[in-house]
Parts: sequence; C-alpha cells; structure tokens
Amino acid sequence: MSFPGGGERIAALLGGHVNMMVIEPEEAGEHIRAGNMRLLAQVSETRLRSYPNVPTLKEAGFDVPVVPQVRGVVAPPGIPKENVEYWEDFFRKLTRTPSWQKYISDNQFEDGYQNAADLAKFYDEFTGRMREILKDAGIKTVR
Repeated sequence: MSFPGGGERIAALLGGHVNMMVIEPEEAGEHIRAGNMRLLAQVSETRLRSYPNVPTLKEAGFDVPVVPQVRGVVAPPGIPKENVEYWEDFFRKLTRTPSWQKYISDNQFEDGYQNAADLAKFYDEFTGRMREILKDAGIKTVR
C-alpha cells in the first residue's frame, strides 16, 4: 500500500491495516518508546545509536541493498556558476552549525553534505543502482 505521508502510514499500522512498514526512526520514535510499534530491523549499514539492540537488515539475515533516503536542494538547469558556488558555500557553512548538528542528531540522520558536482555524480550512480535493483526485482523501468 502507498500512503501520502507518515501520519497516514502510522495510522494504518496502528489500526492493523498493514503488518509492517519502513519509516523514519524519529517519525515513529514516540510510538516505539510507548511500545505501540516494534522495530524489526534497520535499513542502514550500521546500527543507529538510539537503537543499538536492533539489527541492520544484513544482520537480520536479509542480503538486500541498503537504499539511502536522499535529500537535496535543486535549481533549474543552467544556473550561473557563481550562484552554484554561493549556495554551496551557504549550505556547507550551514552543515557546520550547532543547530544543524542537533537537527541531524535529533532526527537520527546521517550527515552527508555534498557539493553540486559530487551530488550530481552520486545521483547518476544511485539512479543506475536503483535501475539494477528494480530490474532484479522484475520491475520494468521507463527511463
């Protein structure tokens, strides 16, 4: 099943309409701490410090690729180089602030700032990797 957001997914799980789901740790944290949800495995290469007793997928015996949840800032094609440089500098500085580090920690995200060139390379590699994963699962891709 697909849901428009985390709230609907949580309601479906708590209401018994689905048996399990993939969800952000902090999104479900209150329900996990209250005992309304149980963590089965972590979709990551290493265990999160907040859940040190919950195995990763690999540790739980599932040999599946870990697909990261990627967040990025995008701009229209052809944006001037000086604008790219300005925003790269802005976001690089932002990721070094205490408030950013707190945000990363509070939400249990991995800190993975990349500049525009590195991010474009990552997206190209990630897209190829996802195509292979989908192909292996028997899913046809359009592009």
